[in-house]
Amino acid sequence: MVAHRLFFHLTWSTLDRRPMIDAPTRDFLVEFLKRTTIREGAQLIELAILRTHVHVIVRTPPRFDLGRLTQLLKGGSSHAASRLPGNVLGLRWTRRYSATTISPRALPRVTEYLKGQDSRHPGEGIPPDPRGSTG
Repeated sequence: MVAHRLFFHLTWSTLDRRPMIDAPTRDFLVEFLKRTTIREGAQLIELAILRTHVHVIVRTPPRFDLGRLTQLLKGGSSHAASRLPGNVLGLRWTRRYSATTISPRALPRVTEYLKGQDSRHPGEGIPPDPRGSTG
């Protein structure tokens, strides 16, 4: 039995909530956020990406620098995505973010909340990439 089950819901938005995330940028972010979370010793549980903001649920060990992880997720993704070939939107995040703890009992409900983001934010969903990406 695992002694520690620490879950966090992280949310941050694009600068001035501008719609900077398109399908190719979303696809890049999915892989970038997964790789960075694993590299830092955490586990990505769920992810929701809209045109103007990102939701992430992570599981961390008991001694963990959540601020550092968030900095790497935000700053690293902005730096890398803005340099992708064909990225005409750029990617800049607001300085602030939200971090909320999630109890293990509430995890299924919060996971469903993330899965329903497209319907909660009409017009902010990201359509499939016309080049054939599945997102």
